[in-house]
Amino acid sequence: MTNFEWTNAIEIGHAEIDEQHRRLLLLCTAVIEPLVNSGELEPDAAQLQALVDYAQEHFAFEEGLMRSAGYPEAEWHAKHHASLLEEFRTYFHKVQRGEPANPVGLMSFFWGWLNLHIDSADRELVVWLRSHEPDGGR
Repeated sequence: MTNFEWTNAIEIGHAEIDEQHRRLLLLCTAVIEPLVNSGELEPDAAQLQALVDYAQEHFAFEEGLMRSAGYPEAEWHAKHHASLLEEFRTYFHKVQRGEPANPVGLMSFFWGWLNLHIDSADRELVVWLRSHEPDGGR
């Protein structure tokens, strides 16, 4: 078990973003659990591609929200998204080339993403949206 479970502590208070984060967490779990539970040496390429694709969709959604709301940290936040996507893609390309996977490193990356990006940058975005949009960023 990877312990990638949705909890109220991960929720940031924006229904659409929270739902997308929930789905990303499920996709992360689908990539990691086979590595941890069965001792597989590389993640399923299709699962990893689904995660990369959905992360890209999710980031585009958040960046659209930021642009439409005039979020002052939009450029920095988008750069962080680009960095995360680059890490995803780098790992995916290594898997495609048949290089040994690093499940511990991948789990660490996912946890860092959850704890650092979602819990700080995304939470700050939602706080800003709530204070600057007529509908409270919902």
